[in-house]
Amino acid sequence: MFHWKTPGKGAAGSKLLGYVLALFANSCFAFFALDVVNNPDLAVMKIRYMLLNVLGILLISLLVLLWLNSFRRTMFTILIFFTVISLVFCHVYASRGEPLQLIDVYAVGTALEVSGEYPFELTEQAALMLNLSAVLFVLYLRLPEWKPAKGIRGKIGLRAGAAACMIAGFFLYLNTNWNGNLGITTDLWAPVKTYKEYGTEVGFFCVAKYMRLTPPDGYSVSDTEELAERISEELTSTENEAGVETGDRQKPVNVIAIMNESWADYRLLGDLQTTDEVMPFYDSMSENTIKGSTLVCIRGGGTAKTEYEFLTGNSEKRFPGMVPYVSYYTHEQHSLFEIMADQGYEIAAMHPNKGTNWNRNTAYSLMGVENFYTIDDFPEDARRVRAHISDEANYDAIIRLVEEKESSSRPFFLFDITMQNHGGYKAKKYESTLSVSGYEDSTVDQYLSLLRESDAALEKLIRYFEEVDEPTMILMFGDHYPDLPEEFTEYLTGKSYEDSTLEEKELYYSTPFFIWANYDLEEETGVLTSTNYLGTLLLEAAGLDMPEYNQYLLQLMEQIPALNHLGYRNSSGQWTAWSDAEETEKRLEWEYECLQYNNLAEKRKRLDWFFTLE
Repeated sequence: MFHWKTPGKGAAGSKLLGYVLALFANSCFAFFALDVVNNPDLAVMKIRYMLLNVLGILLISLLVLLWLNSFRRTMFTILIFFTVISLVFCHVYASRGEPLQLIDVYAVGTALEVSGEYPFELTEQAALMLNLSAVLFVLYLRLPEWKPAKGIRGKIGLRAGAAACMIAGFFLYLNTNWNGNLGITTDLWAPVKTYKEYGTEVGFFCVAKYMRLTPPDGYSVSDTEELAERISEELTSTENEAGVETGDRQKPVNVIAIMNESWADYRLLGDLQTTDEVMPFYDSMSENTIKGSTLVCIRGGGTAKTEYEFLTGNSEKRFPGMVPYVSYYTHEQHSLFEIMADQGYEIAAMHPNKGTNWNRNTAYSLMGVENFYTIDDFPEDARRVRAHISDEANYDAIIRLVEEKESSSRPFFLFDITMQNHGGYKAKKYESTLSVSGYEDSTVDQYLSLLRESDAALEKLIRYFEEVDEPTMILMFGDHYPDLPEEFTEYLTGKSYEDSTLEEKELYYSTPFFIWANYDLEEETGVLTSTNYLGTLLLEAAGLDMPEYNQYLLQLMEQIPALNHLGYRNSSGQWTAWSDAEETEKRLEWEYECLQYNNLAEKRKRLDWFFTLE
């Protein structure tokens, strides 16, 4: 079946060894093409992990050889692929400060959209890698050809063997602790650490291994149902004892929730001194206002993760590295949209960018959104800032939607995501209006200047609704801190992120939020919450009915007022990492994870009665 070019046994063995050594050498170059360009810690990487990366690429090379049945084409394929992917990794890291991950493959459209905001800069390492790749490409043109099999049967046999190896390898990859046995610790919330310590290829596959939806340990539908029933009984008992009445509260006709892109307050980190005020109007808000900070699970990017927390009440800490919209939305999902619709509100969402970003068009449909307004619905002459629709134009569109309602008394709920302050703070035509005293960096100046523009747009929005007759409530919160140089945060804090305490690290994940109404609302300041609670807080402030799941979240807030992937703050104000959690909090965390897993993952066995007003 297989025909080898074999003048003699010894010659055949030597040739075969030569081909394998050539594939190994090519794998070594592929490894260095990836890590010389993308791994600043390559020089201190342990030899065994370097070898592990090379062997992994060699295994891929052998599988490609079996599929292509051509030594030369295999050498070219591996060379070209790893040269290109090295540049992709380089650009993605430069764009958002994080390496390429499997989630970017799932959301390739969004990844391209985001990376397109950043100019590609060829580093010295990348230029060297490209030159070496070009030299090797020319040399490979002179390589002898070797085809392990001749004839249809031989090729089919090779490919069948390759397919069997891939299936078996995939099973072992997912279901064995190969990475742990090799001493690899996978950091799912900071993948760059894994990439740097163990190599880019090994890091990619280690992180990708855990990007699937799995239930909490010990989860079962029956136990979760018993938990929900117990919570339901406790809620009923508590209401009867307290005699809680919300029916007399003023209920807003218009409810507008705005997730402001990269809206962050660096004054939380340190003494930020600027040549002009950054957010003067936000700072002045006090009347009929609840304001403070909300914990998120991300830095520098991943907007849809914060969005998911707000709309569902679930925490992203269950899904490190993944965006539920993209990976897990396969059937109808419960959300704030549904809760508002069940109380008579017209439902809409708005985002002045592509509706396909983060699979929102599909996700919103599964959450019951009636109208989704995207970049296509904005006029061509809408004001733009750095090519993005400005916050001012975005808020003008919100005002138009309210004004164009069929009836001014019809309840209306809108969830809006802004775009103006999106990352990529290197626009040459944008003129910054303020700077940091004692620190020079044009990207920082540009970002802070954008915040100032955003604040002016916010003032215009609030001033408008102050004069509107219909009771209106507006919630705004930031999705994450921007991707600014670490040197800037170190300038403010006097230390690196890694050297910070848990409480100090949590400040990097604390974005501003406020709830404002154009009618009497009990004021609060200095509130600390987390985005998984924020939708519930909005419902409570608005005096609206809420499902038992949201009532449960209100109770959970009393014991764990704020949480994210790093840890939580308890009712006494103490910060604790999840790994050091007390037994009581561990139990609460497990119960919460069981409920939200049932909410997201189960289709036929989901406890719909617990998550809806029905």
